[in-house]
Amino acid sequence: MTRCNRPDCGGGAIDEQGFCETCDRRPAERPRAEPPAPVPRPGRGAGVGVAQVRPDPWYGLGLVESDQGPPVPEVPPRSAEPVAEEHRFCPNPACRQPVGRGRGGGPGRAAGFCAECGTGFDFTQLDGLTIAGRYDVERVLGSGAYGAAYLAHDRNLATHVVLKALHSSVARTALHERDALVELRHDSIVRILGYEPEGPHLVLEYVPGVPLSAGDGDRLETLLAHGVRVLQALDYLHARGLLHCDVKPLNIMRFRELSPAGPQDRVRLIDFGAVRRHKDEGPLVAYTPRFAPPEGDPEHRRPTPGFDLFSLGRTLHEVCRSRLDGSAPGTESLALLLERATDTERPARRFVSARQFAEQLSGVIRQVVAAAPAHRQVARPSALFGSMPDALHGGLGTARPLAHWVEARPGEDGTLTMPAPFSSPGPGDIAAALPAPLSDPDAPDMAGSTRRALAESRLAVRRRDPQLAERALAAAGLPDWHWLHAWYRGLIALADEDPASAATAFTAVREAVPGELIPQLALGLCAELRGLRDTARAHYGAVFDTTPAVGAAGFGLARVRLLAGDRTGAVAAAVRLAQEFRHEREARVAAVRLSVTVLDGPALAVPGGDDLERAGAGLDGLGLDGAAAAGLRAEIRYAHFLHHRDRERLSEAIRGLGPHAPTEREYVALVDLANRLRPPLRWGWRAGRDGTGRSRAGGASRPLSS
Repeated sequence: MTRCNRPDCGGGAIDEQGFCETCDRRPAERPRAEPPAPVPRPGRGAGVGVAQVRPDPWYGLGLVESDQGPPVPEVPPRSAEPVAEEHRFCPNPACRQPVGRGRGGGPGRAAGFCAECGTGFDFTQLDGLTIAGRYDVERVLGSGAYGAAYLAHDRNLATHVVLKALHSSVARTALHERDALVELRHDSIVRILGYEPEGPHLVLEYVPGVPLSAGDGDRLETLLAHGVRVLQALDYLHARGLLHCDVKPLNIMRFRELSPAGPQDRVRLIDFGAVRRHKDEGPLVAYTPRFAPPEGDPEHRRPTPGFDLFSLGRTLHEVCRSRLDGSAPGTESLALLLERATDTERPARRFVSARQFAEQLSGVIRQVVAAAPAHRQVARPSALFGSMPDALHGGLGTARPLAHWVEARPGEDGTLTMPAPFSSPGPGDIAAALPAPLSDPDAPDMAGSTRRALAESRLAVRRRDPQLAERALAAAGLPDWHWLHAWYRGLIALADEDPASAATAFTAVREAVPGELIPQLALGLCAELRGLRDTARAHYGAVFDTTPAVGAAGFGLARVRLLAGDRTGAVAAAVRLAQEFRHEREARVAAVRLSVTVLDGPALAVPGGDDLERAGAGLDGLGLDGAAAAGLRAEIRYAHFLHHRDRERLSEAIRGLGPHAPTEREYVALVDLANRLRPPLRWGWRAGRDGTGRSRAGGASRPLSS
């Protein structure tokens, strides 16, 4: 049976005509609940047929070991802030007229005498101030242009709470959304307990803590992890159609949370005094200009979640300012991340969702913790790029080609003139090997024609047809500032054998997605092609230190280290890469070859005894047979020759390559080379009685060993 739902009715039964039998009225209409704001679904973006991926964007939190958090008093010290003007009334019970109010835009007097009855007042003290008959004010936590925040004791709940005064326009939003605000439940959002019409005020949970800042002992990754937690809170808030509109360090409370694992360093987003609905129209009225987009920015005309993300970017820049000037791993990526988050010249380039921001911020954390003292290296799928199975080892991962030995030319001293033992990957090979971009989870849904055009451009790059790839990219219609456009421009430049232009394009990609490793790998490859070995080593090292699973970075680092004369460092890179299962065999071969490789020029010394011993041990452990084993043995033996000048054993090693020659001509060439490297025959002569050069037996002496 249906019952009446009017609050002044006893719940009488509803008759057949829809009227209450007790109060003779229809039941009150239930307010239509507005449907919750839909969680933004990632757009399909501009992919090239690769499935969309959305890994956990908050993964950076799992890379940071939690600190205990700052010690804070349970109750903050008494503030010198005076009582807010809207709460200044004459202390005379018979008068109670407003006093201490400002006029003409100026502030009111905090102490003086009532103009009506002459009673003195002093609002620098809070004694006796009670709001809504239940909140006894104890402290002023802060005050600004839009009102004060008080620490008060709630008589009903017997606990401390915070009363936050609301601007008139914000108060309307808070009144309409009070149920939604009270129902907010998130570990990184302060609990909103209620709404008081007097003032009006929001009643919030009191979190004993300190505003977010960088202490002397705080690690960079700890501060960035707090940024990820705030992004989690904003993602939760934005999904419910609400904007905070005043994200800043003072509104991110850092506190110590007790847990079974011990004290944890945590943060909560506080102060919802500027909250508004996403669908609200009209300009903003309550925000902090220092942390907000500048006047005239599109976010001021119609605020979106981007307003909060911009403010968080400014907040992290403020908190991490002292760490941005150093050269520690990850700091350059962090600077690029914050530049994108707060870009005022190209607002469309900024982050559009908390998850997009968090994905890149987590990637920056991964780069930071890869260095000392954490040394945490994490291999995980990218949200924006597919896998890259081609290690681009440049010939290091296999034995020297047999053709090198066939074409070798020996000198008078037995040294061989041969092609370089390895090389940098060619521009076209790099363009074909770099992974395809995935469908950007946060990009707007692009037309099918755009996706098809990008797929055609990618295919043309792999076919080494840069002109066709360029035409297809132009047909895609991507904006010039978008990282996808820059990525394809870089691939096309490589296919056109223009690594300098490719580097310019890949730099734009790195600036847009600094948490990703693939753009930095591409920059390392371009720098190596251009002969910029220090730059290449820096890019390769940053990627390889973050995750050794990126084989192209490990092989690239080994190449440029060897070319710089650092044989030990080159071998160490290959040995480290060999720990990755996918690249184990090639990296172990590279370690053997790097130990004995001989290069032209004075930069690299001839392999020493330790190098030769290491190479021999590495070869024995590989378990190779056939042509590969024979090739490595010949290379090791040539290094021995340069160290010991043992021509006979070198000749034998090269002769051992002969059975693996694919043609008779090559077989003959190898045998000829082996014969030419054998020690020269020396004939011993003993003069006979007749003074001739014949021995008494009339025969030649045996050849002497060299």
